[in-house]
Amino acid sequence: MIFSNHKYLLALACCASIAGCDIPNKEENTAANSAKGETELVSSLKDIKGFWLIERFEEFEPSWENGAPWRNAFVQIDDDYLTYKVGCNQSGNPVLLGSDGILRDTGDGSRMQTLEGCEPSSAARDGRFFGFFSDNPQVRRLEPDRVFLKSDTQELVLVSPVRWYQTHKPKFLEIKGRWIPQMSTTYDGWESSGFGIGENRGIVTIGRSHMVWSQCSDLPISIRWTREARLAAKEAIDLDDCRAVKRATTNGPRAIMTMLTANPMVIRTGPDSIVLVDGIGEKGRRIDLQSEESVLNPHEPPPIPKEYPTPPLPPSFSLKIND
Repeated sequence: MIFSNHKYLLALACCASIAGCDIPNKEENTAANSAKGETELVSSLKDIKGFWLIERFEEFEPSWENGAPWRNAFVQIDDDYLTYKVGCNQSGNPVLLGSDGILRDTGDGSRMQTLEGCEPSSAARDGRFFGFFSDNPQVRRLEPDRVFLKSDTQELVLVSPVRWYQTHKPKFLEIKGRWIPQMSTTYDGWESSGFGIGENRGIVTIGRSHMVWSQCSDLPISIRWTREARLAAKEAIDLDDCRAVKRATTNGPRAIMTMLTANPMVIRTGPDSIVLVDGIGEKGRRIDLQSEESVLNPHEPPPIPKEYPTPPLPPSFSLKIND
């Protein structure tokens, strides 16, 4: 990054006067570069085609802490169509990207969307987000794995799933412990299909050197925790050596053991939940797990937000008995 002379002297003065003065990291440098306009204009959707996670929309940065966990805030870019979601409902529209880098809505301006109930603040954000793609935003590339869209009033930053993961890797202490499998899902961009694990879910215990599923307790998996936040198996295992897998009449047991032996990445998705992931990009599969403690002692449901109107009482009725 190139500093002007007065900024360079200011940076030196900061570090000279304050012990441990922070040096801007790569993420901050990228933000500064985008503010200066040091970006590359994009003039073809083919150059940015694929599945992108939303790093920021306006001032909103999706994360599990604010109700938009991994793959719940995205933009899927195809040849002439966008599919998108910012944490609540999903929508999309046909588009054309001109040689001037302007993204234009080629439809009639209407938006089909899912019908998920959202808190008022999320619903309002949905409206602004859906409308953003009708405001002719200009599209620029910040770097190979980031895209920046800007209209007259709003900004959207997209990031590749791989890059997102590099900056959101959990620490081992966050994922160590006992977890109950909940769901197996296969995904391809915004599309996904899956199934519940079923009744005999067992418990997955993640330790520093071993990982074991209680339904295959005689088949522990020797692992190491890598810098990429993977649970890397040290040796190959024949899944049919596990009787729960071999005798299963459903896909749940095999899906669990297949994931545990696939050197999965781990992503934090909630205060009491994680996912094991095989394939961090556009295509892959995942197993959702919930902590044993939260299953045995569930939290009380959150109070109804004050913005919600009080639901009306059901109408009274009488039961008429005919003789």
